[in-house]
Amino acid sequence: MVGAALTNQTPAVREALAKGESPNVGNFFGWQALTLAVMHGNLEMAQSLLDSGAKVNATDAAGSTPLMWAVGLDTPNPALVDALLRHGADPGVKNLAGESALQWATRRGDMALAARLRAAGASDRDSIRSAAASAVAMLQKSGPQFVKASGCVSCHHQSLPQMLNGMARKRGIPVDETIAAQQVKAVVAMYRPIREGLLEGRVNVPNPGVTLSYALLGLHAEGYAPDETTEAMAAALARAQTPDGGFVMLGIRPPMEASRFTAAALSLRALSIFGRDAGSRVAQAREWLIRSKPATTEDKAMRLLGLVWGGAETQDAVAELLAAQRPGGGWAQLDGLEPDAYATGMAIVALDAARVRNPAGVAYLARTRLDDGTWVVRTRANPVQQLRDSGFPHGRDQWISAAATSWAAMALTTALPDEVSALRP
Repeated sequence: MVGAALTNQTPAVREALAKGESPNVGNFFGWQALTLAVMHGNLEMAQSLLDSGAKVNATDAAGSTPLMWAVGLDTPNPALVDALLRHGADPGVKNLAGESALQWATRRGDMALAARLRAAGASDRDSIRSAAASAVAMLQKSGPQFVKASGCVSCHHQSLPQMLNGMARKRGIPVDETIAAQQVKAVVAMYRPIREGLLEGRVNVPNPGVTLSYALLGLHAEGYAPDETTEAMAAALARAQTPDGGFVMLGIRPPMEASRFTAAALSLRALSIFGRDAGSRVAQAREWLIRSKPATTEDKAMRLLGLVWGGAETQDAVAELLAAQRPGGGWAQLDGLEPDAYATGMAIVALDAARVRNPAGVAYLARTRLDDGTWVVRTRANPVQQLRDSGFPHGRDQWISAAATSWAAMALTTALPDEVSALRP
């Protein structure tokens, strides 16, 4: 029977069954007849085997089930998947690699089959938590090394990982609190010595709408209470607001330091938390975001975040961001580029802040994640300073890849059910 199934001979399989041959005897490299029928996408043969008592959850040498193979084919047969589920296929079974049928489906980007599996009780909660935990660990490992190598703190190795820590804690994802506390001290240690200069306007910080805002939001995510240092940072940030309500931006380091929308959105949020009597400045920033036209994915995502944080209407901004999503589930930084984890993660987090979940985007991130727990993104920034190796993977692309890994991991956590995003107001 196994030989007939291997060569896709349905009549021969039926004849063997009619003669009383067991559908569960024999295998080919660990594959029984049902698995081979599934691999052929042969619903007729599979149905005959199931009706004759084939074990629907039988595993092969790798621990994989017929259901996994049914959803993992390049041209899966949805009717065959349904037949397996009707006969008791368990979508929660994991193979020796720790993968489930749901992971096989999402790796292909097949959201329709993923929805079928979820309806049958499949859950990717454990794999999402594991992926986010791996990202947290990789970022926490490299953060102190970046400080040591560069002598300063950054948005990509400190602030964004701190924002990820805040979201991770709310979902029970482990954070090394010793390292987290050290990184808070590193950020404060950078700004405390220049507190008076910031307060009096004697110290210039490049792109304060991004650098100061990210630093303040990272501290906030770690539970840091407002003090004299954050007051001075907020005062310097307020001075960077332009008469039109936006913020100064020297956009030469894309994507993180290139968008006025990023500066406006982050500054609005930072001033609303740490600013003194900042209501009018927050309102001006909100109005700037409402009337300004975004171009890049970062513009659109940050505009949406800023509108959420500012309590403004978000329907059009949500629609505009969703319209930029590519068929495979990801977002690209620019129209001429391919989707990547940086743009996709930021877009998903912004949508979630507006209470819009995006399973297709999460699936894109799940299948593009590397085995080391990170995502790699090519840098677009022209050299401004010498690269300081933090130990984070990906060589000259490590800084933007660290930022991408933070946004992507934050995005993954939005798929965990019945949780509240730390970036919602």
